[in-house]
Order: sequence, then structure tokens, then C-alpha cells
Amino acid sequence: MSRLIRHMPIGIFLLTTAFVSLPNFALPSTSGPIQGEVVIVTVGIPGTMVIRDEKGQLHILKLTQQTQLSAQFKPGDKVLAFTSPYGVSAVQLQKGTP
Repeated sequence: MSRLIRHMPIGIFLLTTAFVSLPNFALPSTSGPIQGEVVIVTVGIPGTMVIRDEKGQLHILKLTQQTQLSAQFKPGDKVLAFTSPYGVSAVQLQKGTP
């Protein structure tokens, strides 16, 4: 019993730390639009689009019925994706892309 009481403060500390840091996971990884090149697109709704930005970082976008798509995208297309805390709101084809 005394062993349990001794370890309880450590457990409470770890649990509190986990709950305090939890909201950070719900925030989008970027605050502005994502600009880059389409790497992979899955067909259908819901679907997925993977974009590589100018830094080489990959962004996985989950497309839903609410996502506004300006075209049918294919790998190699230059796009601009707008995100919100609720998901991907729109993906636009960049000018100069055939």
C-alpha cells in the first residue's frame, strides 16, 4: 500500500503532462496554405492527396465531400491547398500547370 502511495504522484504528473500536451496534436501542422507538387492521389471520396512542399516535406491531405477541388489532379501537378482545423477546405491548381 505504501508503495502505491509513493508512486501515485509520479502517475498523476505523467497523466497531467499527457492531457496538457494533447491539444497540440489536434492543431494543423501549418497555419497557412500548403503549396507544392502532387505526389499521390487516391480516387474517390473520401480520398487522399500527398503533396511535397518546396522544403521537401510531405503533407497528407484527407479529401472529403466538403473539400472544394478546382480540377482532377494527377501526380506532378502544382497545387495550393487550404487547410483549417476541420480538414482540407480547398485544393486549387496553380497557374502555369498544364
